[in-house]
Amino acid sequence: MLTLITRRRIRRTGWATVVLGAVGLALAAAPTASAQDIQNPLDGVSPDFGLFSGSLDATWKRIVAFIWALIIIGSAVRVIVGAFKVKRAKSRGYANDLSEGSEELQDALISVALVAAASPLVATILFVVGG
Repeated sequence: MLTLITRRRIRRTGWATVVLGAVGLALAAAPTASAQDIQNPLDGVSPDFGLFSGSLDATWKRIVAFIWALIIIGSAVRVIVGAFKVKRAKSRGYANDLSEGSEELQDALISVALVAAASPLVATILFVVGG
């Protein structure tokens, strides 16, 4: 017997598969364009952030660091809440709550792992692009 959470996951996975399939089909069916055929309307125009004298550079880095910190804190809070749910369900002997808490804890741990893996991936991409 499927639980409500399992049905939702199956439905969500089904929709994700349909959307990814549609996007893949649209990309495969799209005609390829040659860069030589396209005229550049901004030929010779390049952005110059010298007007802001470096303050813009520091500001966006602070904003990205703040967002990154919020993501890390949110992931850690999810792990702590999931662990407490599992502990509470074990102490009270509720099997259904234990399975739901375990699933939430697993999802939270996966999110922490993805957040931890994203940092070296972004650093690698920036290193390769930066030369």
